[in-house]
Amino acid sequence: MYSGLRIPFQSMGSAQQQMDTISNNLSNAETAGFKSRQATFSEMMYQQEDNMPMPENGTGRLTPPGIRTGGGAAIGQTALRMEQGSLKESERELDFALEDTDAFFQVEAEDGAVEYTKDGQLYLSENPAVPGSYTLVDQNGGFVLNEAGGRFDIPAGASEFSMQENGELTAVTAAGDTVNLGAFGVVQVERPQALTSIGGNRYRFEDLDGLGAAEDDMVIEADPSSVKQGMVEQSNVDLSNELVNMMNAQRQYSFNSRALTQGDQMLGLINSIR
Repeated sequence: MYSGLRIPFQSMGSAQQQMDTISNNLSNAETAGFKSRQATFSEMMYQQEDNMPMPENGTGRLTPPGIRTGGGAAIGQTALRMEQGSLKESERELDFALEDTDAFFQVEAEDGAVEYTKDGQLYLSENPAVPGSYTLVDQNGGFVLNEAGGRFDIPAGASEFSMQENGELTAVTAAGDTVNLGAFGVVQVERPQALTSIGGNRYRFEDLDGLGAAEDDMVIEADPSSVKQGMVEQSNVDLSNELVNMMNAQRQYSFNSRALTQGDQMLGLINSIR
C-alpha cells in the first residue's frame, strides 16, 4: 500500500485505541477501586530502500546508505496504573478499603476460578454451599474469599460487623454473642501488568503459560490488617489529565485524517494524468 495512505491510516487506528482507553477511564471515574490504564505508543518497523546500487559513490557519506521509511506508530501497551486512590469514609459496616497499593481482595468467579478486585463495597448474601448461613459478596455477586481461601460463614441474623486490629472480622449474632468470622484473603500481586481486566471491576490471570509462570508465583499473602472498615477507595482517574490526553488524541486523529485525505487526492491527481 502507498505509504502516504498506510502510515496515517495506521496512526488513526492507534489514536482511536488511545481514545477508547481514555473513554473507559473517564466512564469509571466514580467507580470504587477502579484502576486507570495509560496507552503508550511505539514506532513500527522501518522499511529500508536501497537507492545506492554503487557503494563506491558513497565515499565520504556520513549517514547510512539508503532511505528509511517509517511505518507509523502503534499502541505498545495499555499499562495498568496502580497508584492508590483516595480513601473516602462511608457509613456502612460492610465497606472496606485496602491501604496497600498492590493488595487485592480475592473473589470466587462463577467458574470457580479466583479473580481479584480493589472494590471493597460488600453485601450479605445467602451461602448456597451452607444452607441457612450467609456470606459476603461483591457488587457483582461474586463470593469474597477469606484467608483460608473459602467463603465466609456468617450466621443468619448477624449484625454489628467490626474489623479488629489484627484484621479479623467479628459480628454479633441474633442471640447477642460475638463470633469471629475470620480475616479477608488479601493478596499482593507481584506483577499487576499481567492482570487482565474482565469487567465488573475484576481482574484475573489468563496467559500465565505464555509468561512461563504459575499463579502462585504471581501473588503472595498480604497483611489482612491493611483492610480498613467503613472506607471506600476511590478510582485513581485524574480527570484533568485524561481530558488533556483526550484532546491530544483527537488532534492526532484529525491530523492523520487530513494527511490521509491529501494522500488520496494526490493519487487521484496522478491517475487523472493522461
